Amino acid sequence: MGFLENIALAFSGLRSNKMRAFLTMLGIIIGIGSVIAISTLGSIMENSVMDIFNSQGGANLVGFQLSMKDDAARDYYMAEDLMTGEMVKDVEQKFADDIDVTILNAGTSSGKMNIRRKDYDITLYGVNAGYIKQSMQKMVAGRYVTAKDCEQYRSTAVISDKQARKLFGSERGAVGKTISVTVSDGNMIDLTIVGVYQYQLSGMMSAMVNMMGDDWNGEIYMPYTTYNRFQGINDDQFFYFNVNTKTGVDADSFCKDVQEYLNNTYYRDNDSMEIFYQTAQSQMDMISEVLGMLQLAISVIAGISLLVGGIGVMNIMLVSVTERTREIGVRKAMGAPNSAIRMQFIVESIIICLIGGVIGILFGILLGNIAGLIVGTTASPTLGSIVLAVGFSMAIGVFFGYYPANRAAKLDPIEALRYE
Repeated sequence: MGFLENIALAFSGLRSNKMRAFLTMLGIIIGIGSVIAISTLGSIMENSVMDIFNSQGGANLVGFQLSMKDDAARDYYMAEDLMTGEMVKDVEQKFADDIDVTILNAGTSSGKMNIRRKDYDITLYGVNAGYIKQSMQKMVAGRYVTAKDCEQYRSTAVISDKQARKLFGSERGAVGKTISVTVSDGNMIDLTIVGVYQYQLSGMMSAMVNMMGDDWNGEIYMPYTTYNRFQGINDDQFFYFNVNTKTGVDADSFCKDVQEYLNNTYYRDNDSMEIFYQTAQSQMDMISEVLGMLQLAISVIAGISLLVGGIGVMNIMLVSVTERTREIGVRKAMGAPNSAIRMQFIVESIIICLIGGVIGILFGILLGNIAGLIVGTTASPTLGSIVLAVGFSMAIGVFFGYYPANRAAKLDPIEALRYE
């Protein structure tokens, strides 16, 4: 019997036992579908991270921050250990040809804002004028925090369009209004709104916010010097600063030069602290690695259902061998070699797993697309994952089909003919 005849015979057997064949395939369908869906979700998460990555300056963003030299220094630091505006200005002048903009964020504090005797949860950020370029925020009314705001310690604030519409009816209507902000330690400050920015989220974050039913954005930006003074910190000190390099600048080389300059100039005699750097690309690579490991771990768990499905295939093939014992005896009596009998059942097992694998791939793609619609980010499984899924389903068919096939091939023809 030829290979094509074995395939035709396998399909004939499946048609005669449709429900049993489907239940046999179910484990394969679920397993393959889970792997493909996980692959698609991984692509969606990576796309979402890339959206955030690009919105924050992409490959041009690098950061410098304090690092403890040893474990003994990990429990303390002194005010003189912190970076200062003088250091940042020195770096800006020395590396002016490489720097596009410097981004300062003194820190964040959670608190409440009181409008018309009602409290709203907020997060307060202390930033400089360069922060808007990193965050890619679009102003819809007024202006952003300026260098003069920071130099003159102005009590100004920039809020989102969602806040403006909810609190004051419109974006332009919010400009010039005063808000009272209280942080968690009880300190209160009055801030004058000078600008309103357009609030935007990546696809995944937007979907999460929509699902929670929370349309309030409590992010408020103010000059970092005013923020530090409000928090009781030295006006011009911070733990880190970011830089957007100019296009074409080698980020790693630039970072090493700045790091070496700061450590050899400002931290040369500091026994506990030093400066280290991290590029946005290295952070992205780290996140991608974590996502890849997470995908692999979940795929391994999904592989358990494939194992269960394979055992189900082997079980049903053993039942099939038992049901067709007389047929096997007739074929062997007519001269069919053991290899032909073995191949007949292996092909049938492969066909079952292959059909289950194809259905599983389609099921996984469907689930992935549904997830993509929910989070607003399109993605599709990689060609490699589809090829791997098909190959794996065929391998399951061979592996779990070989034992029943070999058992059928070794049947004694006389005993098989006498089987009732």
